[in-house]
Amino acid sequence: MNAAAAAESVLGDELVPVPDAELDRARSYIADTGLVEFFTTALARRRRSPAGRPRTITVEALLVGLLLTAVTDRTVLLTGVNMLLHHRITPRSRRLLGIGERVLTADSVEASYAVIRRLFHAMITVFDDSPNPKNRKLSEDELAARLRPMTLGEQAELRTLRDWVGHRVLAPSWAGMLEVLRSYPATGSCVDATPIRANARKPSRQSGTTSADPDAGLYLRSITEKPRPGASTSGKAKKKIVKELFGYEATLLVNGSTHPVDDRIAPPVLVGGYTLERPGHRPGGAATDVLKHAVADGWPTGMLAGDRAYNNSEPDTFQLPTGALGFGLLFDYRDDQLGIQAEHAGAVQVEGRWHCPHMPATLTDTTAEFRGEQIDERTWRQRLVARRAYELRPKAHPDNEGHQRMLCPAAGTQPTVRCPLKKSSMRFTAKPTVVPAASPVEPPVVCAQQSVTIPPEAGAKHGQALPFESPEWDRAYHTLRNGIEGTNGYLKDPTNTNLESAGCRRIRGIAAVHFLVGFQLAASNLRKRAHWRHTHPADPATPPRRRRRRRATRPLTDWKPEAN
Repeated sequence: MNAAAAAESVLGDELVPVPDAELDRARSYIADTGLVEFFTTALARRRRSPAGRPRTITVEALLVGLLLTAVTDRTVLLTGVNMLLHHRITPRSRRLLGIGERVLTADSVEASYAVIRRLFHAMITVFDDSPNPKNRKLSEDELAARLRPMTLGEQAELRTLRDWVGHRVLAPSWAGMLEVLRSYPATGSCVDATPIRANARKPSRQSGTTSADPDAGLYLRSITEKPRPGASTSGKAKKKIVKELFGYEATLLVNGSTHPVDDRIAPPVLVGGYTLERPGHRPGGAATDVLKHAVADGWPTGMLAGDRAYNNSEPDTFQLPTGALGFGLLFDYRDDQLGIQAEHAGAVQVEGRWHCPHMPATLTDTTAEFRGEQIDERTWRQRLVARRAYELRPKAHPDNEGHQRMLCPAAGTQPTVRCPLKKSSMRFTAKPTVVPAASPVEPPVVCAQQSVTIPPEAGAKHGQALPFESPEWDRAYHTLRNGIEGTNGYLKDPTNTNLESAGCRRIRGIAAVHFLVGFQLAASNLRKRAHWRHTHPADPATPPRRRRRRRATRPLTDWKPEAN
């Protein structure tokens, strides 16, 4: 719907006014972002002639309009921003924003919309890291001819600036809840990438043209179907596409609870950071970009969960940077990633944790055997408990450089296994006994010494903060993952944020979509934050606790017979 059509649709209807108090809160929020001064300065530098036509809309007014539209209308359409700024706020609010009064006619709405659209696109060019032309279907040759000249270094700088601008839009929405997040002892985080649609179709093979939004890409989600018993097939599993979407992947960071804390109520699940990429493009690097901005603004560190896309990243792009930021990682594994994953100083990393190199193979391969249906769940759980005895124990906390001294399980005053290579451990008769394999060479370092130093790079790809599939891992990982999946569902719900739909944005280009998504996420956080403040005390010294249930009926214990 263009501006004229939007005007005609509301000329005969009553516009819902925006109270002054609502606008004052939006102005205060935008002031906290620091973006008014940033864009004003950047646009002044880009202006070709100081004697050009002055703008009739200010940067502050446009930013306030985007935020208010996201909160009140649950969209970020520029047509909605135009109607809100010129016809839904009071004359007092328009004076504060420097907006002149306009008559509500189709021509007037069309003219004011053009002013807003020009300013919006001028702001986007400040941090647009894409060289691609938008809004036209082009042949490959036409696309190449129209590419904006840009070096890789310039593109990387603008990419960083795009992330910073988006973070500034979002950060004030959760900054007021930091005391609540920090006061909850079990606060953790989770990262995940979720697809959102582009306002364009995918490239056409038939006509040989590109998409009108060449920054977007094709998202495919498939499942593996096992062949039916007795079916005349080659026996190979087939993949079935269950979702296809042309658009972007939004990498989101949310908070969550790793375990219940007595009767205290966990904080609301808020989005702490985000970024946009083409589907499947650098998931680990995108998550690191999100985390570094959030932590710089005070986002609490702790346990961080991620799906299998993240432990499949290169350690230099995700695992090591997130560890340096102060997060302990929690992962799940593919079937081909189970068992021994790395080795250092003789110690072997088995499913994210360091163990004795002479641990029995039945314990090393137990998860693979369980997934292969060779053993039942009870046996698997028993072996996981038995495996804990062979795990290296921390001798001290990691130093400032991330190096940690780890004890051999047979070393120390309280060993967890017996080993003939550690004579003092043999007096503990109730411990399992290690049987070192015969070897013509010297025993590995971990067997010859009481402890070894594990550097940050060793086993970084699959390292875990908690033993894999242990009760504490299961509780923390799945609770955090459920939190972000629930958040994705809330954000994509058409009655809430409707994030996945392109109809609430109707804009093309990764920079523009990235910018508008920030306002949608901020509005979602503000709604949750307002609900929390309404239902719970604001004093962190008195954390909210669950109320005891009141029943009008009698408990079953009233009928318990007494012993004679």
